[in-house]
Amino acid sequence: MTSTIILSILLAAYSTTEPGVSAADDAPPAVQKVKPKRICRTTGLTGSRIAKKQCKTQEQWDQAESASELSVKGKAGTTMPPQMSTGI
Repeated sequence: MTSTIILSILLAAYSTTEPGVSAADDAPPAVQKVKPKRICRTTGLTGSRIAKKQCKTQEQWDQAESASELSVKGKAGTTMPPQMSTGI
């Protein structure tokens, strides 16, 4: 009776310390999602003395700047690049 208890304890201890593949080894490494860095700028509103703080990623700031440039060029009528003349 005591030999079966000792044998079951040894088997249980051996199975937990066995160097093999565990459930943690089967799982792929966790991929951490990296958030892009946010850049905050203060913008002055026309007609107001209170500045407003806006936080965006660099990509969002670039998109807003290019949209602003297109808007200004569109109002000036210069949305097309200048044509090259052949000079013949």
